[in-house]
Amino acid sequence: MRRADQPKALPAVLAGVKHGSHICAFYETNDDLIDLVLLFFTAGVNRGESCVWMMPDGLSDEATVRTSATLAERGIEPYRARDLYLQGPRFEDGPVTRFWNEKLQEALVRGHSGMCASGDAFWLQPRDWKTFLDYEADLNNSIADKPITLLCTYPLSVSKAGDILDVARVHQVALSKRQNAWEVIKAWGPAGATATANEKHADVLDAAERISLLSQRMRQVLDALAEGRLSKELAQPLGLSVRTVELHRARMLDRLGVRTAAEAVRLLTLARLVMPS
Repeated sequence: MRRADQPKALPAVLAGVKHGSHICAFYETNDDLIDLVLLFFTAGVNRGESCVWMMPDGLSDEATVRTSATLAERGIEPYRARDLYLQGPRFEDGPVTRFWNEKLQEALVRGHSGMCASGDAFWLQPRDWKTFLDYEADLNNSIADKPITLLCTYPLSVSKAGDILDVARVHQVALSKRQNAWEVIKAWGPAGATATANEKHADVLDAAERISLLSQRMRQVLDALAEGRLSKELAQPLGLSVRTVELHRARMLDRLGVRTAAEAVRLLTLARLVMPS
C-alpha cells in the first residue's frame, strides 16, 4: 500500500491556485483526505507559504503517526478542527476568522510569502449548516486581497446535513475522488453564484427522475454513500462481497450519468425534496 507521505501529482486544477483561492473537496476515506491535503500543502511549501491544517478526529492511530511525521518534516502546523470550529455549543464564525487572520500575520512576520490552510468539516451538524455556509461565502470576500489559499474538505457523510451543491456554490472550485484520481465537479469560477427558482426546480425534477431509474440494490448503495458508509460496511448486511457492492456502485453512477460519488449524493439530496427516501 502506498504510504501517506508519498503523494501523487497535484491535481491539474490545483496547479493554478493563487492567493485568494477558495477550494472545496468531498472525500470518502481518510486516505483520500490525506492524499489531497498533503499534495495541497506540498505545493504551498514550495511557494514559500506557511501551512496550517485543521484535522478531523477520525484519523486512525497509524494514519495519525504517519501523517504527523510528514507534517513535522514539511513544517505544517496541525490542529484539531473540532477545537477551532466548535468553541461553544454551536459554530460561530468570529473566532475562526480571527484565528485565520492571526495565523496569516504570524506567517508574514516569519518571512513566509503567505499562508496555505485547510479545514475539515467532519463535525458539521444540520443545526450549523446555514451558519457555516454563510461563513464559507463570506470567506471569498475576506481573503480576496490577502496572501492566503484555503482548501475546505467535506466527508460525504456530512452531505445529509445539507446540499453538496450549496457547498460547491460558495467555492471557486469543487473536487471529488473518482477511482484513483481527483476530478473537478465545479471548475474555476465565481463563488456565490445563485440559481433562479425555476433553475432549482428543474434541477430537483431532473434529480428525482434520475434517482427513480435506480434498481433497489443501486439505491441501497447510494443511500449508504450518503450516510458516509464504505462498501465494506455495506457488504455484510446485504450478504454481498465488497467486489459486488463496488460493481453495483459503478452501475449506479453510470445509470445516473455522473462520474463521482459526490455528484450522485448531490442528486439524491435534491431528489429527496420531492420523493420519499
